[in-house]
Amino acid sequence: MINNFSKLKISSVFLTLLISAPAIIIFLYLFIGSSENWEHLKETLLFEYVFNSLYIMIGVAVLTALIGFTTAYLTSLYTFSFSKFFHYGLILPFAIPTYIMAFIYGGMFDITGSVTTFILDTLGKTLDEVIFFDIMSIEGAIIIMSLVLYPYVYLICKTYLSFESASIIDAAKTFNLSSWQILKKVILPISRPAIVAGVTLAVMEAVADFGVMDYFGVSTFVTGIFRAWFGMGSVEDAAKLASILMTFVFLLIVLERLQRRNKVYKSSGKDFKPIDKVKLTGFKNVLAVITCFIPFFFGFLLPFIQLCFWFAISYEEIIDEDFMTLLYQTITLAFGSAALITALALLFVYNVRVNQDKSSSILTQVVKMGYSIPGAVVAVGILSFFAILDRYVIDLFSSTYIISGTIIAVVFGYCVRFLAIAINNFESGFTRIPTTYDDAAKTFNIGQNKTFVKIFLPLLKNSAFAAFIVIFIEVIKELPLTMILRPFNYDTLAVRALELTQQAQIIESSVPSMFIIIIGIISVTLLAKNMNKA
Repeated sequence: MINNFSKLKISSVFLTLLISAPAIIIFLYLFIGSSENWEHLKETLLFEYVFNSLYIMIGVAVLTALIGFTTAYLTSLYTFSFSKFFHYGLILPFAIPTYIMAFIYGGMFDITGSVTTFILDTLGKTLDEVIFFDIMSIEGAIIIMSLVLYPYVYLICKTYLSFESASIIDAAKTFNLSSWQILKKVILPISRPAIVAGVTLAVMEAVADFGVMDYFGVSTFVTGIFRAWFGMGSVEDAAKLASILMTFVFLLIVLERLQRRNKVYKSSGKDFKPIDKVKLTGFKNVLAVITCFIPFFFGFLLPFIQLCFWFAISYEEIIDEDFMTLLYQTITLAFGSAALITALALLFVYNVRVNQDKSSSILTQVVKMGYSIPGAVVAVGILSFFAILDRYVIDLFSSTYIISGTIIAVVFGYCVRFLAIAINNFESGFTRIPTTYDDAAKTFNIGQNKTFVKIFLPLLKNSAFAAFIVIFIEVIKELPLTMILRPFNYDTLAVRALELTQQAQIIESSVPSMFIIIIGIISVTLLAKNMNKA
């Protein structure tokens, strides 16, 4: 009879093979022969895809590092006017997806945008008579994505600095170093791993973006995947582009880990003490407020105000019975997917806890790699994988059952993409539970199932809730994966927002966009309250 240990291990192995299958299939396309379409694409567009993707990565890396570290440094080491507000306010851009930010800024600052028109009318000038920055450009895309993605760097750096010992800074002061010298010679070097980790996440999100690039007309790997799939009808060419992008992203991850190796700075636990924040006054106080207000204003406040205005003048036209059905579909899809992914993640992490062997840990790490793969790449891999399954089912059972283009395919895509988030939450939760609990359960001969239900589950409820909420938000915001895998005539709020902008209905797109942001803000608030309980 198979014991509980074996059941957990077998389940983990099976799920790992299933979840990693799309990535394996995509990678194999690197070694498949080229078609005429691919040769044409390689000669005409591939260089543009590579150049634009690299340009975006470099631009987003520089801006997110600058904004994220500067604001984290100020709010971690100093107190100034409204510093407590900025402590949380600087996170709010996370509530606005990049593609929604692009729609808003495009509607405000493009050639016929509301702000552009207002300024020209006020000055009595035409567009040819003024210096005009085209927001609908690759540079505009870099700025917009940086305004949304800098919180990756901000949060990681702030956490790192908050837990760093003040003794390092105090020691630096004994050498009569100025604040600028301490920043340059001490804080920046010890913060480098945190900066790079945050920048890497931001860059991966940027290079995987579809909504911004499609709306701004910037050609990247992800837009190329959509063109090959929908425009040329070639899943093979789309998969080849996806395989190159996936390899590109994996190289980025490897480089990040290599540079982080042997570059960890830690204070000794015995002399740790929290940083004593310095109060800023006068000009320095004003400068700190302005520095923190600019990313908050352009990253959240300005676009949110504009969105509210557009929503107020268009909601009656958009919100009808069909829209409420769309809202219901989005929430139920996100709720069901989040529940399933949370349960699967718990299975993987509990398998590591129970078996405590290297193979179980490797299985978990393999599954976690799915988060580093762009949504469009995951979708193409799943289409290829399910196409094989569809043919196999038809050939073996003479059945007409098709998996591709169903909710099953969409939810499976979310599992591949977001399992890592839930696993990270549970790993953090399990580290807080002493192994003596396991030993005590064995001593009293408590069965494995009862140990899980009576001991671990109550202790992991905060981790489970956090994992559920974060995945719920991610599914609500997800665009490229949902667009490719969704069934015919099955939309979500994100897809509807994009469709309206493609139809030049920017103001009307504010309605589904507003619901996405409000759901995000409510979810983040619940998550913050849960973190306070932990």
